[in-house]
Amino acid sequence: MANVDLSIIIPSKNNNSHISELIKRISAELSELEVEFIVIDMNSTDNSVIWALEEIKKNDLRGCVIQSGSGTISSALNTGIYKSDGKYITFVYPSRLYKNYFAEYLRTADENAADFVFAVPSQITGSEAAENNICRDGNGKVDASKLMADMIHSRVYFDFTAVMLKREYLLRNHIKFYEECSFGYVEAFIYNVLLYGPQTACADIKLEKDTDSAVVKDNAAENVNCYERIDAMLKVYERIKLQRRDNIMLTELFEGQKLPAVVLSVVDILLKQGFSHQTIKKSLKQKGYAEYLKPNRRTSQELKRNIFRWKYLPWTYGKN
Repeated sequence: MANVDLSIIIPSKNNNSHISELIKRISAELSELEVEFIVIDMNSTDNSVIWALEEIKKNDLRGCVIQSGSGTISSALNTGIYKSDGKYITFVYPSRLYKNYFAEYLRTADENAADFVFAVPSQITGSEAAENNICRDGNGKVDASKLMADMIHSRVYFDFTAVMLKREYLLRNHIKFYEECSFGYVEAFIYNVLLYGPQTACADIKLEKDTDSAVVKDNAAENVNCYERIDAMLKVYERIKLQRRDNIMLTELFEGQKLPAVVLSVVDILLKQGFSHQTIKKSLKQKGYAEYLKPNRRTSQELKRNIFRWKYLPWTYGKN
């Protein structure tokens, strides 16, 4: 394996010269490190592939462009993982960029021998996070199990796309993105990462969005199947039951809190799209998703109330 510090995986489709500019900026930021750029092209019809290759060649950088065809973005990201050589890997979405965080992530990873690095919640600074013991154990380390529980309860937030992972950890535990999912696939990936108890570290920085460099996408043209998020979480649930069969609390928490919350989040999306309560209820029942709207002893009181309102008083659901 080549001595590469970081593999930067960039999924791309019709981003024109943005990818070459992105590669130029990141390579300058990490000039002291051995970095490789893996651009996964998803059937672009513009010159973005040529520009990316020219940027890599012109600056004598390590990297390549891989054609992934017309598959899902999950498939493209998996291709990047298996083609990478870095000790650590990270994913860069051209439409969702952050400023100058790679070096701090790598420093945090090295200092903590971490398998997984993320940034503190955007609304909480690093020192405040430490004082509030967010996701940390008695020794001040980030507890992966507690982090997962806090994610399920929506008590902690971080951008799932701005993370760094040890490549060997992913390969050893056969962790990958669900290729059939285009909605909820990153969230499911992070849950699966945490399931195997990684050495986890929280970088003491506040992520700042790079709106000047980000590619603006026309989301109106995207046809997203919101039910895929439920499918992704159900796959995680099955994996929890297999991998953490001795952890009854985690299984009950995911079953009683996460799954019904995800189903209701899909209900919210469909209501905003103009579907009627009756149509949504019928669809959920036909697809078998309605059965996951069952609270248990781990379900929060607020979620219990929302489940009750949706099931028995749907015309009041979502209203204050």
